[in-house]
Amino acid sequence: MTLPKEHLPPSKRKYARLLEDPNVKRWHENVARGSPVTADVYLRRLGNYCEKTKTNPAALLAYSELDLYNLLLDLVSSMEQAGKTGSYTESIFKALRSWLAHNGKDIHRKIKIRGAEDSPSLKK
Repeated sequence: MTLPKEHLPPSKRKYARLLEDPNVKRWHENVARGSPVTADVYLRRLGNYCEKTKTNPAALLAYSELDLYNLLLDLVSSMEQAGKTGSYTESIFKALRSWLAHNGKDIHRKIKIRGAEDSPSLKK
């Protein structure tokens, strides 16, 4: 069960509008069955990606699997070039991959993310 937007903490309100899409809501609830925290993080990551690329979750589903593979490769490359950590990049990647897989768009090809296993804040 999803709380009304006004009852959500501020960190979750920004992308709560995505849950108005029944398919997004089903995906979020399914992920939450495993981990409510992961579901909320994935929702924020999906929302942030869509905001930055001026798209929406449903529009991603119109791409072919090859186009989605290339889109994910480009995402990883652009985040590396922007100096984002591998673990952060992987978090966004996993959220997008989860959304796509929920909708039958499994990207099976390997996409390597440099530093995905690193924990920079823990190293210091």
